[in-house]
Amino acid sequence: MALEKMPDVWHHEQVEICGPDIDHPCTTGGATIRRKDGRILLLYSGPVNPHGKAPGTCRGYARTSADECRTWSEEREIIHHPECQAGTGPLVRDHDGVLWTFYIGFYASVWSDGQPDMEQSRSDMWAARSFDEGETWVDNQMIFRGYTGASNDAKVSTSGHLIVPFSYLVPDPGRLVSVCVVSGDGGATWQLGEAIDIGQHGDHAGALEPVVMELRDGRLWMLIRTNLGHFLQAFSEDNGLTWSEPTPTQIVSPSAPCHIIRLTSGRLAIIWNNFGETSTDVRRSALSMALSEDEGRSWTEPVVCVRALEQEYPQVSYPFLYEANPGEMLVGFNHVMRSWNRVQAKLFRIREKTLL
Repeated sequence: MALEKMPDVWHHEQVEICGPDIDHPCTTGGATIRRKDGRILLLYSGPVNPHGKAPGTCRGYARTSADECRTWSEEREIIHHPECQAGTGPLVRDHDGVLWTFYIGFYASVWSDGQPDMEQSRSDMWAARSFDEGETWVDNQMIFRGYTGASNDAKVSTSGHLIVPFSYLVPDPGRLVSVCVVSGDGGATWQLGEAIDIGQHGDHAGALEPVVMELRDGRLWMLIRTNLGHFLQAFSEDNGLTWSEPTPTQIVSPSAPCHIIRLTSGRLAIIWNNFGETSTDVRRSALSMALSEDEGRSWTEPVVCVRALEQEYPQVSYPFLYEANPGEMLVGFNHVMRSWNRVQAKLFRIREKTLL
């Protein structure tokens, strides 16, 4: 039986929706990277919402495009764990040219009387790499055991360190803290860094779903999702192992993650759910982008790129940015319809000049 066709999203006149049509009830992700043969590689997870499903139901998929995202290859399964719900995450290429993805292996999230069950709540962070440009993924290894809800970002530093920011659950009271797991030896070993803990209580409280960016002065800059109405920031001088005290930024946002990259021009580009773009309770109905010429201290006027059209529970969120060509970005995101049981991983193209 064919799925009900999902309504498209509104998009800026200089934004092009360019991802494949995906025939699953629930797919999330949308990280992209250019292969050495020129093709664009796209990763996403599905085919259903993993909560309450039999172990092994969800897995990671890949498609490629040889014509700049106009047409796409058939879907391929690339990651599957029969013991849990596996998916995909961010894509990076290390200094040796090897591709990496970092993804979660979800088991369950169990809260009772306002507190997490730390024995049953489990969603590990995994790493996998590809030596053949994403055709096969090998050396899958668990790099964190515990509970993390999402895998939003990974970076390779100038020094060659693999840096994976995420948040994980801690008890008494239950909340999330932000951290990086770091490898300086090409993934042979991993070190869990110092956690950033802002307190609070709740399954979506605390310091959540961070992203990182290496600044020109060598420091690592972390932007942290919160429920405070803005992102927090912290800085590291040792590739994410220790951090400064978190402080507020001027980047206003609901409780939703952002993504940030450095462009060939040297500018930083950010995409996020800009607080105030909508008057709905969800406040994730639009994704906006901006550029910075001064390492994130100030930003251009935000440009609304895509907006959900649904009247109930409108949401476009969890973006991934990638510069596919100098001055041209691909953006993967989740288009959520009515609930997290009906989601499609989507992709759009935007040019840097549109944001200037």
